[in-house]
Amino acid sequence: MKEEKYIIGIAVGYVLKIMKAHKTEAKFRKEFASIRHGNYPKFINLVNGDIPEMGLYRQGEVEVNPKPKTENIDFVGLFMAGPSMKVFYEKCVTEYGDFGDNEISNELYYQIGLFEITVRIHANNHNKIEENHAFEDIIFNLGQNLKFTVDEINTLQKGRKLLNVIKHGMKKNYSWSEGINDFKKAQILMDEKQIVLEY
Repeated sequence: MKEEKYIIGIAVGYVLKIMKAHKTEAKFRKEFASIRHGNYPKFINLVNGDIPEMGLYRQGEVEVNPKPKTENIDFVGLFMAGPSMKVFYEKCVTEYGDFGDNEISNELYYQIGLFEITVRIHANNHNKIEENHAFEDIIFNLGQNLKFTVDEINTLQKGRKLLNVIKHGMKKNYSWSEGINDFKKAQILMDEKQIVLEY
């Protein structure tokens, strides 16, 4: 059976590709920031996509077609934002078109696009996080909550560096091949520790 892809990984991966190519993403900066930080109500409000019909059962109460809430830094918020993600991605493609990258494949951009969202969702499940918390600190705190070793936390932090270099530009004494290798090691660790998005 073919694995279905998350639209958020496709959309964020594409925006990261825009950033690495030094194309200005200013037009969509607010949208990108809100989805990257898990602020799905803000993102839905900015893009104004449909909200899927759904029923939630939480703590003995059933809620039918709930409105997006700030505390939905979880899979529920991700699901609610799906249609808006699709609209956002189509706007980005219309603006920038299809273009290649010699160092990073589209599949790897997809995985990098999911990296921060996945970590933030799991961190939120262990301890409430705020939108303005630094991603480096979120990784550290999640690792401590999950009783990771220092080396395991460092593996995740090294994986994060590839995301940072894409967003902020190439660093001295750093190569794309090194960054990709470190990112793949972080992915392997996340799979082993079940820090993944589940359908």
